[in-house]
Amino acid sequence: MKNLSQKSKAYYQDNDYYEIFSASEDARGEVGTFLKEISSNKTILDAGCGTGKYLEILENNSKEYIGVDLSSEQIKKAQTKAKKSTSKFICTNLKELPLPDTYFDLIISSWVLGTILDLEERHLALKELKRVLKPNGKIILVENAENSSFEKLRGHDLDGKTKIYNNWLIENDFSLIKTIDDYFLFTSLKDAQKCFEVIYGKKVSTKVVDRKIEHIINIYEYHK
Repeated sequence: MKNLSQKSKAYYQDNDYYEIFSASEDARGEVGTFLKEISSNKTILDAGCGTGKYLEILENNSKEYIGVDLSSEQIKKAQTKAKKSTSKFICTNLKELPLPDTYFDLIISSWVLGTILDLEERHLALKELKRVLKPNGKIILVENAENSSFEKLRGHDLDGKTKIYNNWLIENDFSLIKTIDDYFLFTSLKDAQKCFEVIYGKKVSTKVVDRKIEHIINIYEYHK
């Protein structure tokens, strides 16, 4: 699958920094609160679960939890956090899910589809998510909004990548249902700069001047 994560050392060899980055995101916890409210007694697919950022919330509330991710290293870390014997983890890409049709009540995917740069492969991944979703089920995507400090650090306020991707979601039957004013909060400025260096490069990391970084989050919904 042609995506950013495949070429990202931060997602594989240096994923300790990805873990710090992920733990610092959604510092207000509003995304987690929202997911808790909608996940009660659901059969849940965590599509691109990473190291299990929202695993505790989703696993505790769910009837059944399955996490999938392209990185075996990320999966290993997520597995160490799991508490239920019924929870399962699969290392796979999203365009070929080894899962049955119409199985899940709820699919959660946090900052994942936008990393798939090839549009054909992104469409295939979305098609697979829709395939494994039950009738009347929902896909919830947690994504970046435009024009936050986080977007400006990455230069996406100028290149328009986030806007183009978010428009693609609307064109593919998603609705924007919630916008959250949030922020990253790293334990130190040094940690913030190192995470941004490993993930986005030295040029971006030099722009990081505070351990707290504004981050506006959009939540999109697809209802089958």
